[in-house]
Amino acid sequence: MATAFVLTGGGSLGAVQVGMLTALHEAGIHPDLLVGTSVGAVNAAYVAGAAGTDPSALGARLRSLARLWHDLHRRDVFTLDPYRWWSAARGHEPSMFSGIGLTQLLERHLGYDALEDAGLPVAVTVTDLVTGVGHLLHEGPSVRAVRASAAVPGVLPPVHLQGRTFVDGAIGELEVLDRTAARGVTDVYLLPAGYPCAGRPPTSALGIALTSLSLLLHRGLTQQVRSYTGAARLHVVPPLCPLNTSPADFTQSTTLIQRAHLSTRAWLHDGADNPATTAADVLALHAHRRRPRHEEGRSRGV
Repeated sequence: MATAFVLTGGGSLGAVQVGMLTALHEAGIHPDLLVGTSVGAVNAAYVAGAAGTDPSALGARLRSLARLWHDLHRRDVFTLDPYRWWSAARGHEPSMFSGIGLTQLLERHLGYDALEDAGLPVAVTVTDLVTGVGHLLHEGPSVRAVRASAAVPGVLPPVHLQGRTFVDGAIGELEVLDRTAARGVTDVYLLPAGYPCAGRPPTSALGIALTSLSLLLHRGLTQQVRSYTGAARLHVVPPLCPLNTSPADFTQSTTLIQRAHLSTRAWLHDGADNPATTAADVLALHAHRRRPRHEEGRSRGV
């Protein structure tokens, strides 16, 4: 039996996946293959740095990932640089942010140079900026591959790799669930970071960009789950709902991890084997009644 974990994008909502991963680990469900997109690629690549499938090593890696998210600030990834913004607006830079912060973060914490050198098999999705075709990278320089997968167009710079120009894997044409199932696994666990289905809409450029991408990704995921034809059993871990944290808000990581941990434990306790159609309904785009102002979280307006 082989198990694959597929981790989606979602900006700062990637913290949700840490809680999901921890609950799955506690239940004895461990990945033999990790596939990640955007921030999911960051999480997948980090977890893949564990020393093989040893449960204690994987548990230690998950605890260190939780600490990393707890200490992470928006400036660590999206560093303010007014001159770059002005230059980007004039067409002299390819993105609002340089990506240096993300690069340094990955260089400090991944612990391996090439994807094929990871302790666990890992692949990340990227999108060819010319053709729009999605690709699964399972070898090559790890930092550049993950950077490419997380390169939100206009927000972080594209990455030139293997003779192509790649951007965020969330926007490409790629049936990642079927492609993952085709790699000989028996079970595929989809870990969606989710999207803000409650609260007020974002007002900042970064918040709007990341929220829009999250909505696009979720719509695509729903379609993929509905049309999934792979031989492997598909398990969709329910995303947090209601959720009013912006994908640009890094102040809520600890809370998101805790909520996702508890909700995933409850899902596992209840059986965790919903039919794909039911899972697709759980993923489907929706909205909740706006909360009163005094009940809204710190992410308001981000």
